[in-house]
Amino acid sequence: MAIDPYSLCPCGSGKKLKFCCSDLAADIEKITKLVAGEQPHAALKHVESLLAKQPNRASLLDIRAMIELSLNDLDAAEKTLKHFLAVEPENPSAHAQWALLAASRNEVVDAVSRLQDALELTNNDMPQRVFEAIGGVGHALLLDGDMIAARAYLLLYAGVAPEGDNRALELLLRLNLQGGLPLLLRDNLMLMECPSQFATATKNIFEEGLRLARRGQWRRAEAQFANIINEANPDPAVTYNLALMRGWLGNEAGFADGLHQFARLSVPLDEAVEAEALAQLVDPNFEEPILASVRITYPILNEDVVAERLASDKRIERYELDPESLEEDEVTRPRSTHILLDRPIPKTGVDLKLDEAPNVLAFISVYGKRTDRDARVEVTTDRGDGFANVEKLIGEVLGDAIGPHGDEEVVAEKSASEEALSWRWRLPNDTPQALRRKLLAERRRKAIVEDWVAAPRAGLEGLSPRDAASRADLKIQLLASILIVEQAAVDPEEQAMFQELRDTLGVPRAEAVDPSTVNWERIPITRLPRLDLAKVPEDRLMQLFNRASMSGAAVASLALAHELVSRETPGVDLAPVYRQLIRSEPDPDKALQWTAKAKEWAAKAGKSAGEWALLELEVQIERGDPMGVQETLNDLRANHLNEPGIAEATYRLLYTAGLLTPRGLPAGAGGGMPAAPAAPANRLWTPDQGAPAAAPAAGGGKSAIWTP
Repeated sequence: MAIDPYSLCPCGSGKKLKFCCSDLAADIEKITKLVAGEQPHAALKHVESLLAKQPNRASLLDIRAMIELSLNDLDAAEKTLKHFLAVEPENPSAHAQWALLAASRNEVVDAVSRLQDALELTNNDMPQRVFEAIGGVGHALLLDGDMIAARAYLLLYAGVAPEGDNRALELLLRLNLQGGLPLLLRDNLMLMECPSQFATATKNIFEEGLRLARRGQWRRAEAQFANIINEANPDPAVTYNLALMRGWLGNEAGFADGLHQFARLSVPLDEAVEAEALAQLVDPNFEEPILASVRITYPILNEDVVAERLASDKRIERYELDPESLEEDEVTRPRSTHILLDRPIPKTGVDLKLDEAPNVLAFISVYGKRTDRDARVEVTTDRGDGFANVEKLIGEVLGDAIGPHGDEEVVAEKSASEEALSWRWRLPNDTPQALRRKLLAERRRKAIVEDWVAAPRAGLEGLSPRDAASRADLKIQLLASILIVEQAAVDPEEQAMFQELRDTLGVPRAEAVDPSTVNWERIPITRLPRLDLAKVPEDRLMQLFNRASMSGAAVASLALAHELVSRETPGVDLAPVYRQLIRSEPDPDKALQWTAKAKEWAAKAGKSAGEWALLELEVQIERGDPMGVQETLNDLRANHLNEPGIAEATYRLLYTAGLLTPRGLPAGAGGGMPAAPAAPANRLWTPDQGAPAAAPAAGGGKSAIWTP
């Protein structure tokens, strides 16, 4: 592929190759072909031969550093870049390559600083290396768990990327659809415009800050906003923009402090609550009250009696350990593993009530005697309010077959507030699927309105929501804490529960949003479910639906989809709307109704209903309805099996659900449905969890940092 002589010169001068390093054009083209042909070592050898004659040529130093980084030879790249910067200390490409070097070493603070150096040295024409560094540093920040700065750099990359380069947007989309990541961290944060009441001099500084920010020069923009902040009487727009600049620069503490301050100013309640909630999610100085999981060791005095009592007590159930859960270096495996329940498992779950469902209190591992260690029982449980009861039950079950407990080891620590929203239970195997869903909704309600309100939170000065409700000065913080839990909901019917929760705690309800007051480009995702959708214009409705769907905002996308379907506007493609309704609807029975309506819509539109039959099969499997599965399979076989991709998709779905063996034979003689999990992990994202896996780890001698 020939090099375009009018492309930017790799030396970083900002000039076209034809008018800069034209004497190297043929060599650069040869090197480029070698790299494209996966011959980096040959390319590097050619570059070094040229550098032997011209050791200070910026273009050659740039290319050598690029190849060394691609080979993950970081020490060699550092040596090259030191020379490069010594020769041309104000070359943006050199600073950008150093940013990639720091990112490859997981030195994200230095990477951000070096990239800002490069951006500040860049004129209107951005060198290729600076462009690459924006994507690479954004990816490094994502892997480091800094969602705020990562999103900012990836969006900056998307804004300057050439047409067809959607990699940053695709990465952000995968991030948005990652389960557990709060909606508040999926939204695009936008700078506030200059207040009209500012004096001319202040307005000029503010506008310069905006101009720099839009160019990615966030360090300089931060200085501009800091220059006009009035500490005694801070302006909300300046405070907010200053916080954003610090967050986009990777300063999480400065970002959180700025948002806390913004929430205390005279701003609309929704803006204050959303800013405070975001600050609570990312504030590195918050130390959440911790609940420890401990492992207690009891010496076994009689192994046979221990085995007999564990097998006979109805509060103990054998629990097969997943081999993959064992540590790689774990030599001794337990002889048997069990769960301790707070009550025996009912004989049937057909009419089970919530207060009859057994809860898992502890995990028990039994180890036999070894030459270097006596036989023992290890009990793993939480050291919370129920700890004394666990000790009591272990004593009742095992009695004199064990000695007094010895070692106690902390094996995990978790947020007390987060743990209040999760639970473990053991439902009888014959509990109907519909009843399981009903019990799940009831248990989640109990977790929120009883357990969560009693758990202390760092964002409430260590108080529980119930105790913080008596403090007028904690109103915004309490509303923010409620929003953090509410925005994780996936069932629209839970909105009423959160309104009741606000009433119970004596804080204002979340009011409906009048579309006539909305700035459509700036409305946060968390407010979308509160819109009076009947008043939203048609074009905006689909726009909001697409945004909610791409953000993984289940409640908002369901509400918007309901409105779109109800309007039945001619010419509107409702296929993506029905897909969202079927896949996001938490109640499989309702999802099944949507598949029927989607089929009706397809028939009216003269389209195949094959896709909807496949989705119907997926829902029937989830419902645990063998007859429904068979009926849908009959429909697929009779009407759609010859359509492109239908047969393969049907097979994959049945195989994944365990209803077919790899050879296509039915799995099991009874044709039973796969059992539903006892209870989902209802966990919230916390900053210490870091980022979802965004890319494979480094391997094969290549850099782990993604670059274009």
